[in-house]
Amino acid sequence: MTAPVSRPGVVTAAFWCWVAAAVMLMVGGMFAASVNLPPVFRGAGVLTVVAGGALAFLAGRIRGGDPRFRRAGVALALTVVALIAVLSFIGVVHLVTLLAVFPLIAGAVLITRPSATPQEEPS
Repeated sequence: MTAPVSRPGVVTAAFWCWVAAAVMLMVGGMFAASVNLPPVFRGAGVLTVVAGGALAFLAGRIRGGDPRFRRAGVALALTVVALIAVLSFIGVVHLVTLLAVFPLIAGAVLITRPSATPQEEPS
């Protein structure tokens, strides 16, 4: 019997970074959406909750090994980082959402490492 192909450690680390970032985005977004402030805060909160949910979905698919989801995850992570930068410049982002930038960037860096790509088995 052949041994099952193990997942590289950087993929697992990137997965957990993105899961942590997704949770932080959703929690911070729910805080921002639930305060009694202008609708801009609520809209920014709902947007970050949706982005966190999408990131969590992609992180689960990336753990499965599909390279299309890997590229989509990196694109979404960097887009969310840019969105948080714009929202923080305006001043409508929660602190938890702002701190989610660090695991987002760490996950994007880890998943693009050469050791994270699936290796072809020699025939």
